[in-house]
Amino acid sequence: MAQLITTVPGASTCFKGGIVAYSNQIKIDMLKVNADTIRQFSVVSKEVAKEMAINCKTIFNTNYAIATTGNAGPAKGNSEAEIGVVFIAIATPNEVFVEEFNFGQPREKVTDRAVYKALEWLYKEISKN
Repeated sequence: MAQLITTVPGASTCFKGGIVAYSNQIKIDMLKVNADTIRQFSVVSKEVAKEMAINCKTIFNTNYAIATTGNAGPAKGNSEAEIGVVFIAIATPNEVFVEEFNFGQPREKVTDRAVYKALEWLYKEISKN
């Protein structure tokens, strides 16, 4: 997602950075996701996505933040979520929104569609203000 954002000239005026929190431990250590949230709800859950977005907004000191967590496949891995399931969270100045999507397969389709959906949704939220 960060790579796509930074292809736009002038992105540095509004984009502070991103964290690829691929492992649970990075989610816990860097994004301050509560380990109990992961244990209770699974790493692929609306609860984890919400914590990730809220904490990214704080860490980067921004008005908006995006977080995604999902199962791109080809195997389920350490989650019970079906392959293709992605939770996208958007933290705005006043609210946090989380939605579940199923982008199907293959892996590349899941990741590409998640990025574009997250950015489209962020654009809509920013446009409201």
